[in-house]
Amino acid sequence: MRFASPLMPLHRIAFDEALSRQQREGAHRPNAATGHPSEASAPIEYLAFGPVDAAGEATCPVIAAFESTELEYAAIRRGAALFDESWRGTIEVTGADRIDLLNRLVTQDLRPIKEGGVARAFLTNRKGRIDADLVIAETGTRTLLDLVVHDAATVASIIEKFVFAETATVRDVTASLHALSLHGPRATEVLQALGLEAPAPCAVTCSALLGGTTVIALPSLGELGYSIRVPYGSAGALWNALREQSSVRCAGWHAYNIARVENGEPMFRIDFGPTNLPHETGVLPSRVSFTKGCYPGQEVVARMQHLGKPKQMLVGLRVQGDALPMGDAMVFSRNDDGTTGEHVGAVTSSSVAPMLSAASVAFAMLRSAQTTEGTEVFVECEGAMLPARVQSLRFFGGGGR
Repeated sequence: MRFASPLMPLHRIAFDEALSRQQREGAHRPNAATGHPSEASAPIEYLAFGPVDAAGEATCPVIAAFESTELEYAAIRRGAALFDESWRGTIEVTGADRIDLLNRLVTQDLRPIKEGGVARAFLTNRKGRIDADLVIAETGTRTLLDLVVHDAATVASIIEKFVFAETATVRDVTASLHALSLHGPRATEVLQALGLEAPAPCAVTCSALLGGTTVIALPSLGELGYSIRVPYGSAGALWNALREQSSVRCAGWHAYNIARVENGEPMFRIDFGPTNLPHETGVLPSRVSFTKGCYPGQEVVARMQHLGKPKQMLVGLRVQGDALPMGDAMVFSRNDDGTTGEHVGAVTSSSVAPMLSAASVAFAMLRSAQTTEGTEVFVECEGAMLPARVQSLRFFGGGGR
C-alpha cells in the first residue's frame, strides 16, 4: 500500500516560494548559500520512509527539506516549524467499552485516563515483543491511536480480534484523517490565532474547525509540540492557514530528525522494532506500567523487570570528532589498552546536534554490558574508528517537556 500525502501538490508551492525567497536574498548577498539548485524548476527531494514496494518505489514518500535545513531547524527552536506527518497513521476506537478493551491489550495502565488525557504505550505480542508504539488520546467520544503509518491496518486488525462481548468498534482511519504537526516556542500562539485550543502537554483537545480538528500535545522535539489530525479533504486548508502565519516555516524530515535525536526521541521501526522487548528501547518508564493487570506478553515483560536484564539496550552516543556515523554503523568495545575490541552493536540514528556546537550524536543498540553511562566505545565513522561515550538518549534538554 502507498501512503501518499494529500499535501504533495502544496509542497511544490511552499518549496518554490522558499526557493524564490532565497534567490531574492541571494541577489543582495551573491556568495550566500541557498540550499537549493538555482533553477526555478528545482526538483523536490523525497525520502522513502519505511519499506519500498515490489518496484522499489517509496510506500511513504516524505519531503526531505523545503529549504535550508538550518533555517528549518531554527524554526523548531525559535519559531514554529510545520510538518506534513504523512509517516503517522491513526486508529479510531469507539464504544462504551473502548478503554477497558485497550487496557487489556497495552503495556500502560489506561484506567486513570479521562476525557482529554493522553498516554504512551506499547502493544506487545504474547512473546513480549513490540507490535506497535502508540500515542493514545481520549477525546471523550472516541479514542485515537497515533502510530507509524505502516502499522495502522495490522494493529487495527489485532485489536479487533479481541473484541468479543464489548461495545467497541475499531477502525483504521488513516485514509480519512491526515496528520500534521507544529513544533516550536511559538506553536501555541499560532494555533490560537486560528481559533484552535492548544492543550497542555500530554493532553488532547477537539475543535469543529474544518469538519473536526484534533490537537494532541506531544513535545517530541524538545519544544512545544502539537500533533494535529484533520479530515483528509481539509488537510490542505489547514496547511495553508498555518503556513500563512508569520512565525511558521514549513520543514522536512532532515530538520525533524535532527531535533528528535537531540531530544532523545527514538522511533519505532527506525531505532527499535518488532524484534525488541520493551526493556531494550530506552523509553521503558514512559510506556510500561508494572502495577496494572494482564496484557499479551505481560509475564515476559514482568519477568525481565524483576528477574533478569535485556541482552541489549538503546542508548545515546556522544561521538568525539567531526565525523558522523551513519545508520547501521558498527560499534565496538574499547579494550583496557585503548585498542578496538569486539563488535557490540550498531547505530540506529545519528545527527549533528546544533545545540551542542554541532557535536556528532547517535542512538545505538548495544549489548547490555556496554550500556552503562560513561562507557567508552568505538564507532565506525566515514572509514575511521572514532571514540564515543555512552550516555542517556537525551542530548538536549529543551523547554518542551
